[in-house]
Amino acid sequence: MTVYAKDPSSEVDYSFDWANWLTADETITSTSWSVEPIAASALVLGADIAAGTVRGKYVSAGEVGCRYRLSCQITTSAGRVGERSVIIRIVER
Repeated sequence: MTVYAKDPSSEVDYSFDWANWLTADETITSTSWSVEPIAASALVLGADIAAGTVRGKYVSAGEVGCRYRLSCQITTSAGRVGERSVIIRIVER
């Protein structure tokens, strides 16, 4: 799993391109995002990004020294469910 460093004061977008996973004529019908662990100082999920087969989320905050798992789950027009995640490590920059 990919690990990204993020400053706690920055707002950064993280995206996944599902093009190679989708079959011909299949589209993304819904997207759900989650962050683990859940805590008062956890990442804050912001605006969605949706462009074709790309789904993303703006993320802010987080506690220095902590790692968070940001997950994106999609459902497709064929009824399939896919999930991808990244680890975000909070560091002072």
